[in-house]
Amino acid sequence: MKFIQVIEQTGDIQEVVAHTKNYLETVNDTKVRKVQLCTDRDDPTKILNIVTFDSAESAGQNDDLEETQESAAKEQAETDITYRNLDLHYEYNR
Repeated sequence: MKFIQVIEQTGDIQEVVAHTKNYLETVNDTKVRKVQLCTDRDDPTKILNIVTFDSAESAGQNDDLEETQESAAKEQAETDITYRNLDLHYEYNR
C-alpha cells in the first residue's frame, strides 16, 4: 500500500524547494517516489511537503538514512514541523 507523509511547516518556499532538490539530488538511496511542495494561498509562509513512498516500510527505510536524519534535524531546528503519516486507500489520476 502506498504511503504518504505530509510535512507541515512555515518558512520560505524557495528555501524549501532548494533544500528538497538538494536532498533528492544527493541522496542516492532515497526511497522517495514523489514530492509535491505546496503553499497555502491565504498564507504563503505555510508550506506542505507531500511525499509519496511505495509503502510505510520503504518510508521507514528512508527515515533510517543518515542523510534523511540530518536533513530532518536541520529543518526541525529552523521551524516547527508537523508530520502526518497516511496510508493511501484510493487514488485517481487523469
